[in-house]
Amino acid sequence: MTADWPNPDAREDVPKSLASMPFAEALGVEVTSVERGLVTLEAPLTPAFEAPPGMFAASSVGALGDMAVMTSIATELPKGSFVSTLDFTVKMLGLAKGARLRAVGQARQVGKTTAVGTADVFLIDGDDVTPCGTVLATGRVIRASK
Repeated sequence: MTADWPNPDAREDVPKSLASMPFAEALGVEVTSVERGLVTLEAPLTPAFEAPPGMFAASSVGALGDMAVMTSIATELPKGSFVSTLDFTVKMLGLAKGARLRAVGQARQVGKTTAVGTADVFLIDGDDVTPCGTVLATGRVIRASK
């Protein structure tokens, strides 16, 4: 329990939230770390993520980065609140050829109705960790009713 967080149950709520999203489940997204304003997600290379074969599609890099950003923002919101993507951009830093992706999302600004965050996305191939993309995302904040 994290009593000083807006949602003291965020460490449990973030994985539950992602598990309820069919696309996150289909892509094999796993939550590996949840801190206030900082969430790390990983996903394996699967046919759903590939384009061309053996490589992650840029859209896959963007999708995982966006999920990491939105979940990092969610850790800054009161229990029962949500955030939904309004816009994101992904910039590729190199070929996305590896066994897994890791996205580290960070909430940068959380306002009453919108929020902005970033994610750095890395390729994981054995012991090698290589930056492959960066994501900037904006979300609509939907606060819980009081």
